[in-house]
Amino acid sequence: MPRRQTKGRQRIPIRLIEREDDLYATFSKRRNGLFRKANELSTLCGVDIGIILFSTKDVPYSFFSPTMESVIERFRNPNFPQSEPTRMLEVMARSRIRQYNIRLDMILDEMESLKEREKVLDEIASTREKGWWEQPIESLSKDQVNQWISWWSDLQEKIRRRMEEHNNGAGPSSNLAYGLGFLSSSFFGMSK
Repeated sequence: MPRRQTKGRQRIPIRLIEREDDLYATFSKRRNGLFRKANELSTLCGVDIGIILFSTKDVPYSFFSPTMESVIERFRNPNFPQSEPTRMLEVMARSRIRQYNIRLDMILDEMESLKEREKVLDEIASTREKGWWEQPIESLSKDQVNQWISWWSDLQEKIRRRMEEHNNGAGPSSNLAYGLGFLSSSFFGMSK
């Protein structure tokens, strides 16, 4: 499936966007980018950070790290120590954030590993020689068609014998024959 062509990253003039749909899309993307950068700044530098935004529709959005209470209390009273409940909330929040970041790093590493593995498997699949059984039936030679017939006949016989073993056996394993009813001898055109 071909990828959709986009304009890519372009420099845009910094002025109020007039179209409402474009304005909301830009606000949403840039808000998420701002919050992502704030989270990175908090994680990498260990700073407390708080951001409050109001959209053009007066919908509030906020990001606080570690907690809203601790950031606002520090802003209001920069020279006073934090209250005990606020300090405990902050410690718990920092611990939780640290655990989430560790899990996120593990998931991202696993995703990267899976992408690399997929690339290797795609390369192997594209360069290896296909077996005769993977070719379209129309391209098979007479000998290959006979191999297919022989293989299918062997498989049918093995299935028939296995079903007979289960039908002749006692106990709950005889339910397998019922479950494999679609593989009955009439399906394969064989007589009982």
